[in-house]
Amino acid sequence: MSVPVLKVSSSSGLSQASIDKCLSIESKFAKAFGAKPDFISRSPGRVNLIGEHIDYCDFSVLPMAIDVDMLCAVKVVKSSGKISLSNDDSRFGNRDIELPKDGSFVAIDPSVSDWSNYFKCGLHVAHSYLKQVAPDRFEKAPLTGLEVFCQGNVPTGGGLSSSAAFICATALAVVRANMGAGYSMSQQDLTKITVVAEHYLGVNNGGMDQAASVCGKDDHALYVEFKPELKATAFKFPKLKSHEIKFVIANTLVVANKYETAPTNYNLRVVEVTIAANVLAAKYGVSLKNPHKISGDEDTAKGNLRDFMNAYFAKYQNATAPWDGGIDTGIEYLTAMLKLVEETLGSKPEGFTVHEAATALNISDEEFAREYLSIFPVRFDTLKLYQRAKHVYSEALRVLRALRLMTSSTQFSSDDEFFEQFGALMNESQESCDKLYNCSCPETDQICTIALANGAFGSRLTGAGFGGSTVSLVHGSDVEKVKKALIDKFYKVKYPNITKEQLDEAIIVSKPTAGSCLYEL
Repeated sequence: MSVPVLKVSSSSGLSQASIDKCLSIESKFAKAFGAKPDFISRSPGRVNLIGEHIDYCDFSVLPMAIDVDMLCAVKVVKSSGKISLSNDDSRFGNRDIELPKDGSFVAIDPSVSDWSNYFKCGLHVAHSYLKQVAPDRFEKAPLTGLEVFCQGNVPTGGGLSSSAAFICATALAVVRANMGAGYSMSQQDLTKITVVAEHYLGVNNGGMDQAASVCGKDDHALYVEFKPELKATAFKFPKLKSHEIKFVIANTLVVANKYETAPTNYNLRVVEVTIAANVLAAKYGVSLKNPHKISGDEDTAKGNLRDFMNAYFAKYQNATAPWDGGIDTGIEYLTAMLKLVEETLGSKPEGFTVHEAATALNISDEEFAREYLSIFPVRFDTLKLYQRAKHVYSEALRVLRALRLMTSSTQFSSDDEFFEQFGALMNESQESCDKLYNCSCPETDQICTIALANGAFGSRLTGAGFGGSTVSLVHGSDVEKVKKALIDKFYKVKYPNITKEQLDEAIIVSKPTAGSCLYEL
């Protein structure tokens, strides 16, 4: 499917809010550059509904695009030899990016913290794409000059993927500017190139954020799969009789420094689930090298919990192919995995020492430290293998149950039946993130409790956790009640000096929205 190209007019089906936003940035562009832009590229933020900390185990997730976004108004200035950047946020000063005359890539210095680096990441992957699709034009010739005005309302630091929205909007803009108004770029290509963009800043992200931002669809959640290839499939929320489905997204305003906390938080979890997969593989005598290896698919160095699941079923159930993401087979497989976790790891809920983990793997303590504890710098008392593996398998199972609920052919007896069942899965996810993965925080727990007590059916952390944002499922008619409770009982208590503007940014109300698009002026 191609990235949508829309005219900025009511006759094109655009909402008045979208039209007003486009007219606003068009006016700001004219003030900054003294001319009218040629087009506007847009990409939204995202929220993950269910499926936390399972993407790096190759399990599928269920995000949606949300009604906050990044816009880039662009004018092509062919002879300028540079890209001139301006930003609606006064914290981010104007920047000029010189375009190499020989067609080489613009350099990116990750050691320098500057907002233009994110633009350069989008520019780099777009430039690489242009060299592939039109090598005669772009291999040795410079890109066209641009004037770009950036405006976004995706909160930074809240776990809603502001960086992915910016990079996707940038890459789309650069391709459109250089290929012309008639060029059609596919959502698959835009997702594929932007997935690796932040790697140039040293961020080894997966593909969920970009897939959700690019492929979002009104009233749909996205089933994002990572194996055998990155793919986002839209599934429509059921049409209910009398209640509109809304999500209240609330930022805890707690920001965990990823680099400082990684040894005890994110990186440690990655190490623990890797060790858990290998302990299970040793127990059941299987290799984590995929027995159904797909051509071109590179195995990770140590394998993961999905690899173990496939290897187990290949050996003990004679499965002739790895799990392909199907709902029914996935539910069967994951239910079996949870039983194995209880039998194999459940006897040590207090955690494994280095010696105990090494013994389970039949290797020395020194070899264990070299093979598993040097991947990332980590700090721990014991390795919580049981809790981490149980979370991953149960969370992957909840994603499939949520998908089954959304695709059920049976009619719900009432609107609340859907709200209650989907909300229960969200609440189970939060419980697992809190108690098994230990990635919640007191502020997240507070927001979830307040939301549930005031009309929300489900409430959970979203993003990596350790702070960041929450997402709550509510009736459309109960949105204001939930917002008021959060303001009065959380924000004004925790942050008594918070301003109206900060509150407006901290609480976002959204339904699933459309993904990346171009507005032609």
